[in-house]
Amino acid sequence: MSALVALLGSVALVVVAALVVLTSAGSRRRGAGWSATLASGLLFPLAWVVWYVRDERPLAHYRGR
Repeated sequence: MSALVALLGSVALVVVAALVVLTSAGSRRRGAGWSATLASGLLFPLAWVVWYVRDERPLAHYRGR
């Protein structure tokens, strides 16, 4: 049972680490500095919300909202 818990914990850690790395890379690609890149990677759920709101506002103008 403890081996299963350790395996699930390891898988969760790898998934979170991948999300951190991918979010950091996306932030850097968007032109953020290194400190903002690190912050967005560590706070990736918040960074995703900010990007969604930032990207959707210009589109709302074209959709007639």
